[in-house]
Amino acid sequence: MPVYRLTGLLLLLVSLSATAEAPNMNADPTLLTWPDYRGGVFQAGDLFLAGQPLTEKAIAQMKSTGITTIVNLRTPGEMKNRQSTPIDEATLARQLDLDYHHLPSGGPDYPYTPTTLERFASILEAAPGKVMLHCNSGKRAAHLWVAYLVKYEGLPIEQAVKLGQKANFGQVALEGFLAEPMQYRHLSKPN
Repeated sequence: MPVYRLTGLLLLLVSLSATAEAPNMNADPTLLTWPDYRGGVFQAGDLFLAGQPLTEKAIAQMKSTGITTIVNLRTPGEMKNRQSTPIDEATLARQLDLDYHHLPSGGPDYPYTPTTLERFASILEAAPGKVMLHCNSGKRAAHLWVAYLVKYEGLPIEQAVKLGQKANFGQVALEGFLAEPMQYRHLSKPN
């Protein structure tokens, strides 16, 4: 085989393997039948979005599914409530050699911020496998995912919100008041 064909073939194989390894975070979410979570579990490519894992079995299932990284958005106050959080998730994750990140988000003490989104994007980039993003019900997880899709994947906000609404995003608050879906458009900031 001539050298130029061999070189071309090698370049093609390298590009295909890099594409196959690139994490897919903007796939259409699918509801999974995992019972040990509040709010259900949705899979969007290599990202899983869920409510609070409720049992040790839930954490073990993450490991067996290829999830290597957990990102928990619940606030410290939520995590202290053992009725709502019946397991020590951080300890269980460490015991199973899973990367565990706590990015508290929600409420006046932990408002949504661009810094949280940046930290989440860095965690995704460094993750050696699939990622579980969760909060209490799955809504905050979906909100952060939608923001990630817009800022880091370049999806139009309308498309990102539609994906999020398939994964426990809920309504945009105004939609409830207006009793109709929001129509989004990108507005630039005034000078």
